[in-house]
This record gives sequence, structure tokens and C-alpha cells, in this order.
Amino acid sequence: MPSVGIIGNNGREVAKAFLRMSKGVSCYHITEKHRLGPKVNILVAAGVSPVLKSMIPSLTEEDYLVVNSDDKEIFPHLTGNTAQLITYGFNTRACITASSVMDGGLQVCIQRAFYGIDGTEKLPQEFSAKIAESEETESVLGAAAAWAIAK
Repeated sequence: MPSVGIIGNNGREVAKAFLRMSKGVSCYHITEKHRLGPKVNILVAAGVSPVLKSMIPSLTEEDYLVVNSDDKEIFPHLTGNTAQLITYGFNTRACITASSVMDGGLQVCIQRAFYGIDGTEKLPQEFSAKIAESEETESVLGAAAAWAIAK
């Protein structure tokens, strides 16, 4: 069973959206106080955080690091990463993008094939993600990226 950790300023928002989408997957909002907590297989960096640099060495080649490709400040902090990098965002170069945003929903598009945590190939495709009233589109997109890897 995969375990998802989410860090950054929007981490709590992304964690709420992820937990709403996926049943049975452990998810943690990791702060400086909790960074030595449980091992995670999928780390979502929802913004630059002091915790990111300390978490990268704990990720292996079998783990995933999910980052917002629209946040250019995050890339210099990824030095030493050996995990599989999956990007999300509105940038057309991202692995996972939003193809359309509607009232109460988001059409998520896997742009490039990758292998999920269970070893199955995730081919380019679209799927829908609901957006709760209090959620931001970017947070739901980050949660959807983690969900696509974990499912």
C-alpha cells in the first residue's frame, strides 16, 4: 500500500483533496515538526519548503517526487533527487495537466506515459476530478497527480 506525503504552503489543501479522491491510501501533510515521520513512497512538493531538501535523500529510485512545473522556484531545490519525477501544472510541458476547468470539476490529462507505483503503465488519458468549494484548482491538480501514481 503506497504512502503519500505532501509538503509546502498548500500541503494541507492538497492532502485534503487527495484523501477525498482516494480511499485506503495513507496521506500525511509533512511539516518541519513531522518530517521524520513515516516513510512515504510518493512525495508531493506543493511549493518550496525547508522540509523538501531534508526529504529528498530519503527518496529512492522506486519512489516518486511530484512537483508543480509552474513553480520555477522549486527546481533548484531538487538537487540529489533519485526518485521518479512527475510534474503537474498548467504548463504544457508538465506530465499531468488540466485540460479544462469547469464549475465544480477539473478535467485532468496525463500527457506522457509513466509507470505507477504498482508497476502498471499509465497511458496518456483524461479523467475527471471534483473540486470542493473551498479547494483551489492547483491543489486538486497536485492531488490528482499523486492519485494517478497511487491507483
